Amino acid sequence: MIAQAQRPFLNTRTDDAFRFLGIPTLVRATSANTNGAFGLIEHWSMPPGFASPYHTHHVEDESFYVLEGELAIVVDGKWLHAGPGSFVYGPREIPHGFMAVGNVPARMLLMCNPGGFEQFVLDQATDIALPPSPPDMARLMELAARHQIDIHGPLPELPADFTAPLSSDNKSVNYRWIQAFNNCDWKTEQEIRTPNFRAVLSGSPEPLDFDAWSGFLTGFAVAFPDAKITIEDSITEGDLVATRWTLAGTHKAEFQGISPTGRTVRFNGIEYNRIVSGHIAEHWSMFDNLALLQPLGAFPA
Repeated sequence: MIAQAQRPFLNTRTDDAFRFLGIPTLVRATSANTNGAFGLIEHWSMPPGFASPYHTHHVEDESFYVLEGELAIVVDGKWLHAGPGSFVYGPREIPHGFMAVGNVPARMLLMCNPGGFEQFVLDQATDIALPPSPPDMARLMELAARHQIDIHGPLPELPADFTAPLSSDNKSVNYRWIQAFNNCDWKTEQEIRTPNFRAVLSGSPEPLDFDAWSGFLTGFAVAFPDAKITIEDSITEGDLVATRWTLAGTHKAEFQGISPTGRTVRFNGIEYNRIVSGHIAEHWSMFDNLALLQPLGAFPA
């Protein structure tokens, strides 16, 4: 038998990405690329609390390399803490799984050898542009059986004394600030800002100071009580953090003179935050005002 000739292979973040179990995902290498040797997958934004099922591979070994954030990885009932730069090996025939912990999203590379597991992932891909949604469990179980993977159910309970250190880098500060808004945790939201904080918003004639920003946020939360921001991308350079996000919420109370409509709005935005000593000092935000106001009847369709 003559082995297939191997060729160099390159892909980048510009290749087609998708969601797997709701998580932004990119297949870096497939069995076809590596002549069956391995498959390589990148998950680049797993929010704290996201967890895989507890499962066993019968065909491939699974390895994890943490690039950012913190993971709790359980192998045969033993929990391991894996921070940036950690490598964890999960042999076949041994149950394992993982959970993102800490206070920031985790990013990791997942390698299975031999290759083939990546097809299990691709068979459940959903559009990256769509918001995360619960997996189709019937299809998940069907595909797992086809790929000789046993799904045992949720992960074993995390030990009570298992803790992951809180990250203090600028991206982590930015993430905690946005999560404070999502949780309507105004005490934490204010603690993350400096006393001389100022915000520059698209559509606002003047910058908002510390108190004016608090009033803006709480007023928006009253009008859209279920409003949630989903971080799509976040990049840090120096003391600046740039974030691309999507906000969705239901109009339940008066907003800018518009009576409640009960309609759902969904719009995109980009913000820059300058962080000083672990606190946000300046905030610049550009967002789609038309997509916010048009569903409320402020403008004709």
